[in-house]
Amino acid sequence: MSVGEIGRRVMERCGRLREPTAFKKVAREAWDGRFIGFPKLPWRESVPPELRKQLASDAEKLVRGEWQLFGWKNVEVGAPPCWHRDAMLGVVIDPDIPSRKLDHRCLEHEADARVIWEINRWSEMTRMAMHSALNGDVHAIRVSQLWLEDWCDRNTPGHGINWTSPLEAALRLINFCWFDALVRGCNDPELARRQDELTARIVPVHAWWIWKRRSFGSSANNHLIGELAALVMAITRWPSLARSITSAQRVWKLLEREILRQFATDGGNKEQALHYHLFAWEMCWHAGKAANGLTGKVLERLTQAAQFFVDVVETPDAWDFGDSDDAQVLPLALKRSNAVAEFRGWLLNRGEGAALRFWLGEPPKGVKAAMRSKWLAHEESGLAVWRDARWTVRADASPLGLGSMAAHGHLDAMHVSLWFEQHALVIDPGTGAYYSDPALRARLASWEAHNAPVPISGRTTPQRMGSFLWSKHHEKPRLDLINEICSMSFACEGLRVQRAVHATQEHVEICDDVGQTAPHVVTWQLAPGWRIEKNRPNGFACHHADSAPVYVTLNGDGIEQTEIVKCEASPHFRERLTTPGIKITFRGTMTTIWRKAG
Repeated sequence: MSVGEIGRRVMERCGRLREPTAFKKVAREAWDGRFIGFPKLPWRESVPPELRKQLASDAEKLVRGEWQLFGWKNVEVGAPPCWHRDAMLGVVIDPDIPSRKLDHRCLEHEADARVIWEINRWSEMTRMAMHSALNGDVHAIRVSQLWLEDWCDRNTPGHGINWTSPLEAALRLINFCWFDALVRGCNDPELARRQDELTARIVPVHAWWIWKRRSFGSSANNHLIGELAALVMAITRWPSLARSITSAQRVWKLLEREILRQFATDGGNKEQALHYHLFAWEMCWHAGKAANGLTGKVLERLTQAAQFFVDVVETPDAWDFGDSDDAQVLPLALKRSNAVAEFRGWLLNRGEGAALRFWLGEPPKGVKAAMRSKWLAHEESGLAVWRDARWTVRADASPLGLGSMAAHGHLDAMHVSLWFEQHALVIDPGTGAYYSDPALRARLASWEAHNAPVPISGRTTPQRMGSFLWSKHHEKPRLDLINEICSMSFACEGLRVQRAVHATQEHVEICDDVGQTAPHVVTWQLAPGWRIEKNRPNGFACHHADSAPVYVTLNGDGIEQTEIVKCEASPHFRERLTTPGIKITFRGTMTTIWRKAG
């Protein structure tokens, strides 16, 4: 962090002392609530029938306060929700504490701010409004408006956990843009009157605060993208905001710069976290449509980013690399639990993307599925993928992450993930939680939790210095494709390791070379649903209820020990379970061959 940035952060901290007065001033100012028709809603006649049905089912549960967090955890949040409660632990954070005095990274009783924020992004209110607009159920919108009024009553600007992150305010504002458009589309005078009042309470103060507190310096990652995207959308919908903030076109220019800075020329997101790739991309796409800015270099880069996502994500059994908190921007997918597959389907113009096509229209042009049985490398981002009808191989030769903080990076250099007959087989273990269990998060992000060769004595670099701060970054691994073999290598703490991956229709062969100086460990962690049994001295059989068995053979004169171990994994944010793994200690060269049984 530079001296200039440190100074700016000190000034920002001092400025928070004046925020309560500034919030009151913004709230007192006259509000011109005139709006234009963005976002443009689709014709109801073209709605997929399964979308109507799913929205009705979701709204029925949401109205009762039965929500699903992060696409997997069913919880009771209340009706209206308790806006300051970690719904997984039952811990409530005092809403009257000034936000500047709250450390959201360390809440009492191990509460996780990210869990609290999840119900405060207003996606569920947008979802209920979608149901009302498409199924004619005005009750769901009335309930949503009552809940948003309750939110305003219980979340005084500048107080409580929900005024600690400008990104969280931005996600609320993005959802409110859509919510407002859906309410107005019902053509109900009483709904419109209440919406006028809500808009005056929500929009000016949110937009002003996001602009004043937007991310900068070393922390300007996907947070800044989200903050700028929200402002572009809000100022486009409510043009009077430009008088107190700035024009939508100026904000869009700032966002254009971030798009070109944060997405590499090969389309990869420089944060090196696959979930945040889609998260940031979606926010950019919404803002680009609002600003009529999807042209030129920006459109080209976002199209490349869409292609990268299609290339490296595997569905339906997706496992990310890097941090993931299962965040979604807007609830546009048919099913949240299947959103990744639906986005991939939409980008490829396939049927599984029908709900997204209804809401978003046409995807970027030119995105296509890669050739089968060929390595596809994104060299700048450090990712290579090989696919055929049986195997998918994803090899990671990426840098740690974006900028000096590398906030969402994991120690996964040279990690290989495998899918067999569309079932995840060898996995990246996931994230766990951001704040509530830092020890678990540290373990899942570590060298030992990934399957690249690691010295038996471990590594001490890079070092995690904070929740989202790494120091002493490792060098970017080298990635080469030679005669249909993916070769990766890098040096860390004076030791160089090499890994070569050869994939065919029959098997995947992974050769590791660590030299003779020090023993190394490789741990092949399997996905949930697999079990392992040892069937010969250096051979294992992997069994899955919905798949043919896979045999694993280890070859190498320097193999010192093999054992079946239990590993930790986190398929979704805040989900934790145990999966089997094969741990090998060796010197020199070792080859691991994965092959369908028989």
